[in-house]
Amino acid sequence: MDLLAGRYRLAEPLGEGGGGTVWRAHDELLRREVAIKQLRVPPDLDDRQRADFLGRAVDEARAAGRLTHPSIVTVHDVVGHAGQPWIVMDLVPGRSLDKIIREDGPLASERVAEIGLAVLDALEAAHARGILHRDVKPANVLIGPDGRALLTDFGIAAPLGGAGHSWQSSAGSPNYMAPERFRDEPDGPPSDLWSLGATLYTAVEGEPPFHRSMTAALVAAVLLHEPRPMTRASRVLAWIVLALLDKDPARRPPPDVVRQALRAAAAPPAPAPADRRAGMWRFVAVAALVVVVGLAAGLGAWLLVSGKQGGSGRFAAVPDACRSLTKAQIHDLLGATPRGEPAAEGRCEWKEHTTGHDGTITVAYRLPAEGEGEAAASRDLAAERAARGAVARDRPGIADEAFTCDSSDPAGTTGATVWFRLSNLIVEVAYRRAGDPSVTPADRRTAERAAELVGIGLG
Repeated sequence: MDLLAGRYRLAEPLGEGGGGTVWRAHDELLRREVAIKQLRVPPDLDDRQRADFLGRAVDEARAAGRLTHPSIVTVHDVVGHAGQPWIVMDLVPGRSLDKIIREDGPLASERVAEIGLAVLDALEAAHARGILHRDVKPANVLIGPDGRALLTDFGIAAPLGGAGHSWQSSAGSPNYMAPERFRDEPDGPPSDLWSLGATLYTAVEGEPPFHRSMTAALVAAVLLHEPRPMTRASRVLAWIVLALLDKDPARRPPPDVVRQALRAAAAPPAPAPADRRAGMWRFVAVAALVVVVGLAAGLGAWLLVSGKQGGSGRFAAVPDACRSLTKAQIHDLLGATPRGEPAAEGRCEWKEHTTGHDGTITVAYRLPAEGEGEAAASRDLAAERAARGAVARDRPGIADEAFTCDSSDPAGTTGATVWFRLSNLIVEVAYRRAGDPSVTPADRRTAERAAELVGIGLG
């Protein structure tokens, strides 16, 4: 291939995505290595549309070139060649975040929070200049050899207030697109923050929050469902990530709240040395309390404005408990497919008598008193936990909060129960069986798996 703009010689492709191909190249004029993105031009454009596309690409590349920040990959130039725009950027050694996740697995919460802070700083710098990124995703977060995270690929960035376009024609990635973009509504900085939340979710959990095999199912999940429960994230990280994934842009936390939470998640209290632990436990407890209280102080105003504190909650009525699990899920849990039988209002039971275990799955729903919401539901759940004393164990990763405990009843059945809260709904999921009175790990796994499936089904 001829030199691009008389100076850039392509060497090898570094990666490819929906927006185009990134190449390693050599700048013959300045004698340095650079990265060049070859933008993919949609093939079905007429001459006018193609000219508009190319003009917009050049404008956006120029806008990105105005950004100078330690956490942003610098754009040096945009050139035309063979009727296509090519964006010249710094060549950053290292790997992209998506490649790290694929090759090494999910990252620890502390490391994910550190990466989130760097990307948040980059987005704030762009938003301050009136520029949206519009394609924040793990593939566009580069991790340098020193561990520093940089945000790249502002090639589809759009100036704030610029003309919008349908998400179907966007080079962005549906797994990381905010709901308002699917609704073809105006986007803004909160849309980039939603994509940041989805990116951090993927980094800590190993897969996107709404991943589906078909695009139509993915779009429906982003618009209608809640993210899959987070099982690997720390509590603070899970809280802020799920807050960023709120479907209403107005209810997402602002950058200063996000920064506070990520700092808290990135810096857990260090354990005291072994010979000093006995005398240091009070100091560690106080330090943890300071982190929590400081974070809460910063969150208070946002919670009041966004309606996330003491709100009425998602559920106006108790769902149909007998529709909370599918036949396939019941068969997987019990080894048989009994019919769900309503046991009382908001309660359903599935009883099998064919495997020899006489297993039963029970799902029960209830709401707090009329007019009360999430705060009341949280208090009710805390009361349920307190009533069970030391046998209750926290179960992170299921809905908003959850605990589990072993149980038995006078009828001679044994098993485990999971209580959890989803918004203003309290859910009880129990597994019981006949036979050996000792609760086994398999009993606990069955109850917890059933609770996870119920939570997912509730969205």
